[in-house]
Amino acid sequence: MSKDKIELIEKSLNLKKIEEYEIYLMDTMIYETEFIKSEIASEREVNKLEYVIRILSQKGKETGIGIVKGNSLELKDIDKNIETCVLLSKHNMSSKYFFPESNSLSMVKTADEKILRDPNGIKNDTCAEINSEIKEHKELMLTFGRFRIHIQTNFLKNSSGLNLDALKTFFYIEFALKAQKNGNLGESWEIDYIKEREHLNIKKRVDKWARIAKDTLRAKNPPSNSNAIVVFPPNVLKNAINPVVGFHASGRAYHEKVSSFKINQKVASEKLTIIDNGLLEGGLMTNSWDGEGNPHQITKFIDSGICKERLFDQKYAILGKINSTGNGLRISDGSVTNTISNLQILPGEIPIDEMILNIKEGFYIEKCSWLSPDNFSGSFGTEIRNGYYIQNGEFRYPIKGGNLSGNVLEMIKNCQEISKENEFSLNSLFPYISFKNLSVSS
Repeated sequence: MSKDKIELIEKSLNLKKIEEYEIYLMDTMIYETEFIKSEIASEREVNKLEYVIRILSQKGKETGIGIVKGNSLELKDIDKNIETCVLLSKHNMSSKYFFPESNSLSMVKTADEKILRDPNGIKNDTCAEINSEIKEHKELMLTFGRFRIHIQTNFLKNSSGLNLDALKTFFYIEFALKAQKNGNLGESWEIDYIKEREHLNIKKRVDKWARIAKDTLRAKNPPSNSNAIVVFPPNVLKNAINPVVGFHASGRAYHEKVSSFKINQKVASEKLTIIDNGLLEGGLMTNSWDGEGNPHQITKFIDSGICKERLFDQKYAILGKINSTGNGLRISDGSVTNTISNLQILPGEIPIDEMILNIKEGFYIEKCSWLSPDNFSGSFGTEIRNGYYIQNGEFRYPIKGGNLSGNVLEMIKNCQEISKENEFSLNSLFPYISFKNLSVSS
């Protein structure tokens, strides 16, 4: 039992008379099928266990935080990790910090009971469905595929009395399809994390992969336009919006005096309302509590273009002498960063098809090579991997290559239309949005 493992670590901490500590333990079962071409190449079940220990050393108005990540539960290894953590805590002095105490939590369901009962059965059925749908597209070839089910249990216990656990199920999907014509090759290589079974939408998903692979065969370079109208679907939009808006809305950016968002001032189009929702049904990051144990919340931080709130983790809430908004995210090295949980952009009233009809000339961007804007400035430049040139309200031809550039902080002020449809993509529930004044170069 994972709780027994936490108690084993806690016993060692108590024996060493550590007064302020936190144990964060992640216990994950992974059920995976891998394809080479259309044949199953391997199937495996993997148990992955990791834990993080944080220890505090208080010194006047400062606090030292030691952090160590481990996976061995041998007593000698636990003791060694604790000793290292103590040493780090005495040298890594920063602002005053203390662990969260018990709080009222909103209970949310994050695990699928059918997956918990029969993960291999769900995995095998889904893989068979994916393979069957791919075979319906005779002109395509599956070159590689991977499908996983994750069953993840997280535990958090600290010296301030918190003793929390959370159970989550989710999927990982990665498939590469190739199309060939007259010696030319087109490819669609798609990777995604998906929270709910109903969001898999296998037929729709495979049809989209097939369309992208086939359209790549006849894709052209986009025509240059320094004042372009561009439509972003949810899967691309999140890569632009989340890092920049999440950073400028954070308590950290405010404390460091680098946030472009000022409370009660206009920061975006009046059409745009953005919510951080750690309790979002179907959200990948949904949980009752954040990475430090503070309650996840629903925070409407941009309301009709006006900045209304900021997002705080424990550290920056203490600095601001306010309460955390549940925005302490545990990252891969085990530390905590002040950022978003799940983001929602409220949908508009226009169907996506009508949005396209209203565009005399523009671009629909299906996929970029690496849309990674600078968090501080908001600027980005990226290669267009897949998309469409829009002319007189319809897709004229597929595009590939060329460069898309702009600035997210300006982009959110130049929002033109927002679709009534919305879709999940990782930790986002976003509509389709068209923006003006972006630059496309061929």
